[in-house]
Formats: sequence, structure tokens, C-alpha cells
Amino acid sequence: MAHILSLVNHKGGVGKTTSTLNLGKALVRQGQKVLLVDIDPQANLSQSVGMDNPPQSIYEVLCEGAPPPLVEIAPGFALLPAELSLSTAEGKLISEAVTGYFKLQNALQALQSQYDFILIDCPPSLGILTINALLASQALVIVVEPQYLAIKGLQTIIELYTRLNQSLGKDLRLLGLLFTQFNRTVVSKNIMDQVQQRYPGLAFDTVIRQSVKITEASAMKQDIFTYEADSSPAQDYAALGSEVLQRLNKN
Repeated sequence: MAHILSLVNHKGGVGKTTSTLNLGKALVRQGQKVLLVDIDPQANLSQSVGMDNPPQSIYEVLCEGAPPPLVEIAPGFALLPAELSLSTAEGKLISEAVTGYFKLQNALQALQSQYDFILIDCPPSLGILTINALLASQALVIVVEPQYLAIKGLQTIIELYTRLNQSLGKDLRLLGLLFTQFNRTVVSKNIMDQVQQRYPGLAFDTVIRQSVKITEASAMKQDIFTYEADSSPAQDYAALGSEVLQRLNKN
């Protein structure tokens, strides 16, 4: 059965979508079969692989009960795309009361046997779409940019994760904190040290270094391995893939 991981932060611009795509490709390169799920109404993950206007998307899955329209990106690598109509889904899901929070979990159940990993790119909010993702997942990765404002809300996400476990009997695991867009400034290093002291053992050893190659790959609608496999971010995401496998195998 697939490991289902949500990549989360309620602040935008921290590298969550980039990390979902490139962690997915890193795992594929290590022999895993991977499905990416875009549950962000901005649909940046879908756009980043060239799916600008999919004929069907996760909206129909969540709101109309349609089967998931999977798109093959490469052998062993697929996408469940989003598009802008997903922005209207929150109201519809909330109107369904409790069942609205479990739509994604129900939709992914039939796909779990087909993949080794399902990675969910969450929107930059902690609303019902993100909660759908967390309830469908076994673990989450919090993506953190090492800047003061970006880490200020970390505790909010951790409190949500704790409440879901306590109130719903969920066994959701915080797999790790992933630092992205790292540069070697004193500020970045100090913030990373503060987070590691406050949340000992949670930060991944792998850090994603800041690089223009990420921006260039995104502009070309490619993952970093396809764009430049020997670049520093490609090396970092390859290491992250190995570390994710290691952390999951330990438990």
C-alpha cells in the first residue's frame, strides 16, 4: 500500500509545490511508483508539469464523486491535477458537514495499491482542503523557509496535526520539517538552529539550497532532474528522497 504524505505550510512561497514535484521525481528515480495530488486551487503543481487546463480535475472527484482523472507525467509518475474551479470546493465540502472532510481519503483508497507513494500538495491555508489532505495521509512534511515570518506559524500547523490525532483517533505522523531556499546567511543559520532546538529531531538532515536552477526549471515546466540533473537542488532532492525512505523504513 502507498505511503501517503501531505506537504504542508499555510504560508505561500516556501517551496511546497516545488518540493512535492521534485521529491516525487527523486523517489521515481529510486525505483518508486509515485502519484502527485494537487489539492491547491492555484493549481501550481499541475501547471508546473504543463497541465494548465485539464478537462477533469480533483474538483470533480471531491465535489461530484467522479473517478480520479490521472495523467501520466512519465513512466511510474502520475498526477491528479487541479484547476481554478477548486476554489469553489471549500463551500461545497463544508456544506456536507463531517463527510466533506473525508472526500479525498475515500477517493485515494482505490489508488493505494497502485503506487508506492502518493504526495499531496496542499494549499497555503489550513482550511477544509488541507484537512482533507491530512485525513487522507499517514504522514506530513512541513515545508519551511528559514525566515522569521515563515517559521512563526509552525506551531499552528503542529497544533492542528495534534488535534486531528487526538480528536479523531488519527495516527498521523509528522515525518519531518524540510528547510527550503536555504542560503548561507547568518539569519538563515540562526533560524534553522532555533527551529532545531525547539523541535529536536524533527528537521530533515537534507536542506534544499537556494538556486536559480529551481526557478529556471519551473519556467520550463520541468522537474529539476529533467532540467539539470547535476545541479545543487537536484542533489538535494535526491538526498531528500533517500532520507524519506530511510525515515519511513525505521518505523
